[in-house]
Amino acid sequence: MESMGYLGFIWGIVAFVWCAGLTAQFRQLKQTVQDAGIGHSEKASLREILERSIGKNADLKLESIGLSFGSSLSDCQVLEVDEEWALVLTGKKQEEKLVRIRSIRSVSLKG
Repeated sequence: MESMGYLGFIWGIVAFVWCAGLTAQFRQLKQTVQDAGIGHSEKASLREILERSIGKNADLKLESIGLSFGSSLSDCQVLEVDEEWALVLTGKKQEEKLVRIRSIRSVSLKG
């Protein structure tokens, strides 16, 4: 009976890894569809928001590829925006970073 518990544990791990792989494949498919211009795309409206906020400070939440882990850029200044990229100034050392617009999940502007 103890071996059934181990077998169930192993199957659980396999199912978790399989679901994580499906999530990554789904995000990749979603990105491909958006790049092709099919369906609803919020990239243009986000770009417009960032263009209006050039010179202002903002908090950006970013989406990473793969699992649902994300990162954020706190208190960064938007310097420049083009069709796909945004140049921001962030950190205590005021480093310039390029951020792909489609990887931004949310923008919180600061007064």
